[in-house]
Amino acid sequence: MSVNDNLLEVKNLTTEFRTDNGMLTAVDAVDFSIGEGETVCIVGESGSGKTVATESITGLVKEPPGKVSGTVELEGKDLQSMNKKELRQVRGDNIAHIFQNPQEAMNHCYSIGWQITEALQVHQDVPDDEARKRGIDLLERVGLANASARFDDYPHELSGGQKQRAMIAMALVGNPDLLIADEPTTALDVTVQAQILKLLNELQEDYGMSILFVTHDLGVVAEIADRVVVMYAGKVMERGDVFDIFEEPSHPYTQALMECIPDKGRETDGIPGTLPNPYNTPDGCRFAPRCDHANEDCTIGDQPEEIEIERNHEVSCVYYQSGYDSSVVRDSELESDSSSTEMGATDD
Repeated sequence: MSVNDNLLEVKNLTTEFRTDNGMLTAVDAVDFSIGEGETVCIVGESGSGKTVATESITGLVKEPPGKVSGTVELEGKDLQSMNKKELRQVRGDNIAHIFQNPQEAMNHCYSIGWQITEALQVHQDVPDDEARKRGIDLLERVGLANASARFDDYPHELSGGQKQRAMIAMALVGNPDLLIADEPTTALDVTVQAQILKLLNELQEDYGMSILFVTHDLGVVAEIADRVVVMYAGKVMERGDVFDIFEEPSHPYTQALMECIPDKGRETDGIPGTLPNPYNTPDGCRFAPRCDHANEDCTIGDQPEEIEIERNHEVSCVYYQSGYDSSVVRDSELESDSSSTEMGATDD
């Protein structure tokens, strides 16, 4: 896949929520970019800030109680400076969302066809008959069997996989440049999940769009990603090309995620401990309280600066800073297993 200039640039993205218990920082000074035609996966445990980060990009975070700061540029246009009307237009024509749970994202009082044509007519001046025809065409394109008959069905009449296909059809209404997919396969069985991932790959080629994919499933990441951003407790721990991340996971948190992959032939009880209290995050590295390699320097100051250990492979860990031995946190056995097991498994 050819990657050209960056389509999306996110810099210093911070999202806070004012609550009865105080200020909660869900996303803390996060940077990332997405190239044209590229798939970037944001991965991490539930509560890492992945979904909030993506919703902050297009103004889906309600303000107040939320407060979003930083810079978000789409093709050089600052989304943060746009008013609600301008941002609504961007969400339809340039950026589209597929949400984690289509059951909740759809309106059960209206047929799926009505919801697709309504989205189409909000952004384009087309008559009802033309909107219906285009809606059926979209349902056929996303592989919904007998689309013309299912067009007037209500969400409760569709299976989980069928609802997700209908959600994808809605997202394609404006022929977006960027598709944000927030754990779109989580509630689906393995067979349907594979079908949806295959469909997204095909649509990406057909429409030439970029994809920002949110997931905690490293098997999915290995299959679809060009680049990976690993988040934990609102911060970026590691980022790099998908092959770098799987062949040489370099942050202890990334390695811990790899250890949790169930088909690696390892026994695991998961990552010991829990995510830090979002109202009172620890000093230093956010992962330090759960890290076997943490030392005193890991628990003072701010999150360590991201260090480029290879071209476009960066890690936020003190062991990659001057004066430390990075071999302490490198796991050669895990690197070898990740390379041979995970990346090879994607060919099946």
